[in-house]
Amino acid sequence: MNNKTTIVPVIMSGGAGTRLWPLSTRQKPKQLHALTGELTLLQETVLRCPQTKGFAAPILVCAARHTEQVRAQCEAVNTAPAAIITEPCPRNTAPCAVTAALAVREHYGEEAQVLLLAADHHVGDADAFVKTVKAGANAAAAGHIVTFGAQPTRPATGYGYIRRGEVLDDVAFRVSAFVEKPDLDTANSYLDDGHYVWNAGIFLFSATTMLTEMRAHRADILEATMLAWQGAQSDGICTHIPEAAFAACPSESIDYAVMEHTECAAIVPLDAGWSDVGAWPAIYDLATKDEADNTKHGRVVTKETQNCLLHASRGGPMIAALGIDNLAVVSTSKAVLIVPLDHAENIKPLIAALEEGDL
Repeated sequence: MNNKTTIVPVIMSGGAGTRLWPLSTRQKPKQLHALTGELTLLQETVLRCPQTKGFAAPILVCAARHTEQVRAQCEAVNTAPAAIITEPCPRNTAPCAVTAALAVREHYGEEAQVLLLAADHHVGDADAFVKTVKAGANAAAAGHIVTFGAQPTRPATGYGYIRRGEVLDDVAFRVSAFVEKPDLDTANSYLDDGHYVWNAGIFLFSATTMLTEMRAHRADILEATMLAWQGAQSDGICTHIPEAAFAACPSESIDYAVMEHTECAAIVPLDAGWSDVGAWPAIYDLATKDEADNTKHGRVVTKETQNCLLHASRGGPMIAALGIDNLAVVSTSKAVLIVPLDHAENIKPLIAALEEGDL
């Protein structure tokens, strides 16, 4: 990496995390909870790319209703963001990537690099993460949009995959293909192949490259987002995007809008203990287990119970479990979830059946 390259972490904190209901809600989604340790996922993400290791101060992009929670959580870990950009409504990651490029270009210049990452992921080895990101900066400086693919540890069917192609440099490869979530047999074949990585949804690019490629492939998203950005109003550290203009932006992911079409896509394998913490089974996998392979949080009492996730939130009822196996039981002050642990990835239909006020 060129020592003069500025890498600016832009942390997307707009997800709802519905598969972690009832703990994760629209009012307080999963990134604002401590799920894998003492810090919240947002705080872990903020501290993953510190200025002491050469990164610029982070820019955070969040839902407008979460602004004060995001600000307070940054203050609690002694981090002063360069900016907090508030989105008035969700529009997926492609408009967010454009906003990130515009903000970084405005603050740091044309060739500054954006490290676009989600606030709700877990990385077990922060040093390996930093080393890998910095190694990918050479490909980003050469005009590639670098995506980081987590090394698979199991035949996961809940992740998309990326197949790496020809070598670009010491760490980066061309992207050969993006693959949707596979069935189990296909996922096993990907592991056997050795050229596939999980799509971790982490990107590194220069502001210039992203804006150029967005214009080439989705000019409608670029122009709508630029118009919204031009109307943004600053209030100290916060920049508020106007609702009407932002609502007019097409809602699309960066993968569909750009990455699956551009000739500039590159992949850098990431071996740092990554997880998207997408559902309760992921929490179970990451957590410390007792002698019966239960993971327990809060006021929990168990007898003759094994292979369970038992999460009693502060303010919710205690959990007393007797003679159960392979269950996720989650209690909050407003709801209780009980589901077989190996089915807990699939609770979206349950959430959809609930009235919005219940979330």
